[in-house]
Amino acid sequence: MPDSSPVSPDTPVTSLLTQHVWRQLAEQSPEAPACWLAIPGHPLHALTRAELMARVDAWHHWLDRLPGDHDARQPGARWVLFQPTTLGACVQLLALWERGMRAILPGDDRPETLARLAGGSAGQLPETTADGWPPGQPDFSGTAATASAPAPVRPDTTPDAARIALELCTSGSTGEPLRIAKRFDQLEAELAVHRVLWPLAPGPDTALASTPDTVSLSQVSHQHIYGLLVSLLRPLSEGVPFLSEACHYPEQLAAAIAQLSGLGHRCQLVSSPAQLARLPQTDEQTPSAAPLAELGQVLRVFSSGAPLPAEAARHAEASLKAPVIELYGSTETGGIARRRQQETDHWTPLPAVEITFSPDFAVRSPFLEAPDQWWQQADKAALVEDAAEGDDARNAAPRFQLLGRSDRLVKLAGKRVSLSAVERCLSEQAEVLEVRCLPMPTREHRLGAVVVMDERALPQDHASRRDLIARLRRALMPGFERIALPRYWRFVTRLPLNAQGKFTADSIARLFADLDDPRLPRWLGDTSSGPQQSTLEAEVPDGLVYLDGHFAAQPLVPGVVMLKWAREQGRTLRVNGVGMDDAPFLRLERLKFSNLLLPGMRFTLSTHLLEDAQGLRLDFRLESRAGLHASGRLRHGQPHAPDVTRDDGPAATPSPHSTSEAS
Repeated sequence: MPDSSPVSPDTPVTSLLTQHVWRQLAEQSPEAPACWLAIPGHPLHALTRAELMARVDAWHHWLDRLPGDHDARQPGARWVLFQPTTLGACVQLLALWERGMRAILPGDDRPETLARLAGGSAGQLPETTADGWPPGQPDFSGTAATASAPAPVRPDTTPDAARIALELCTSGSTGEPLRIAKRFDQLEAELAVHRVLWPLAPGPDTALASTPDTVSLSQVSHQHIYGLLVSLLRPLSEGVPFLSEACHYPEQLAAAIAQLSGLGHRCQLVSSPAQLARLPQTDEQTPSAAPLAELGQVLRVFSSGAPLPAEAARHAEASLKAPVIELYGSTETGGIARRRQQETDHWTPLPAVEITFSPDFAVRSPFLEAPDQWWQQADKAALVEDAAEGDDARNAAPRFQLLGRSDRLVKLAGKRVSLSAVERCLSEQAEVLEVRCLPMPTREHRLGAVVVMDERALPQDHASRRDLIARLRRALMPGFERIALPRYWRFVTRLPLNAQGKFTADSIARLFADLDDPRLPRWLGDTSSGPQQSTLEAEVPDGLVYLDGHFAAQPLVPGVVMLKWAREQGRTLRVNGVGMDDAPFLRLERLKFSNLLLPGMRFTLSTHLLEDAQGLRLDFRLESRAGLHASGRLRHGQPHAPDVTRDDGPAATPSPHSTSEAS
């Protein structure tokens, strides 16, 4: 069993983080596991509480080594913190908090995002090693060295629950992201509610006293409020170990559950609609298709970021044999309500959260910056009359249903256009399952539309795409002025959401990137079953620059361009942490071009990076409804030693070229 918290039940809930409970836990039981280290190609390894504190101390040493007059060493300093692993974020965040500093958590690591946050901060903390140490410090690279290392200089800061702990950056789909400051008392208040509703650590008064140890697994980013609170701060403050990095792929999740189950542990999973929708179906003829519940015990599953589709909720509960609890809220408000769809479609406010529907949907809670003021929601909602009567009805928590977003108004050429109204009209068309409309950032006074359709209804060539767009525009014409008709269309099988279930500016940029760079295929989404495999879904834009000169009678995509696209996609893949850029190119093998790839064609490009005795090889296949267009293998030699800094991102995008508009 995990050790119970050294803090007594009567301790105010606002004391755990400001009193540095992680230090108390480490002093009480230094050998207890604090984190399970996940290194590609290796079994999970337990990191003790003492070892976790050694890494925090190493970051204190890193800060101590800054110049003596450096403002970044002083309490109150603000540091930009973006770490790809949960462990890396944990050790840096704790070091900052112990010194009276605050963290700025960007929602992504794009250069423009980091540059925007650089002003007014002490700088950006460097990326940790995979196991949490500062980079380039060999004296802190092992437990033997840390045992003899001098104690770091930690300023004696007075605990203050009203002090700002961190700043979060919202991942809005348009415009500049907002920075939201969170005080310690706001974080503590929400953590306290979670401890009451969903206990993690067993104790004499909980129903979990006879269960195996709990481990927190996550599929979402700790850079956002939901992942930070539920997948990092909760286990950290309660002495429950967490996995060092997120399980982005179903195979990673299955392997972690299986290994931890074999060691007698039970898992709590922090996930999102986008991740739960990717759980393997039990009727697929693959080894991973077996229900994940057969691999181990799952205590409960959390989902947040967007409402979970009913079928996805049902499938997740069946696969994991655990309740799926949805959390509704936002960065600004914190958590507002929860539900379990197996019990009800309606939402119940979290304890201490008040709601009102008169005149509009608004909330008031201790998680807000101003806890005594009402915060109006962008969503529309309605109170649900309970079937309970008498005292039961008076004592029951109010329930409500969400009715969608309020109208989003934009100005196009001086005219106000309701994006919600355009979306509602398009959604009424038989082919359309879901739609998002948005003003185009690089095309003034023009709208774009991302339309979700069944795979069988998707346009597959230029003619069918043109006919579909014409039908959708005709459906809008009776009720909207011409300026409100979308000019740019993207047809997908599902919205490309991030791990938090958000349709972000990054996804929008990828969907419409071919408008500004005529060398790119029209990206429509991608799927992956692990870091070694990915499948791109795309179209050939009519304005693709490589069509010029190939050929006048019938333009087509040259074979060398298909090969170029395969190589660019393959460069994003990794085998045991290394990729194609880490190994010299040798030759092409088994290269075949079977069918013509024409403008307007919809296609998939599957890539698979493998390692064998000769080195790395990238297998690829480019296919469409017309059949196989290209396949082959790019052979690379033995990889060089990986660099100290990790770079799992795609290659830099070429500078944009001007091109004619294409719909």
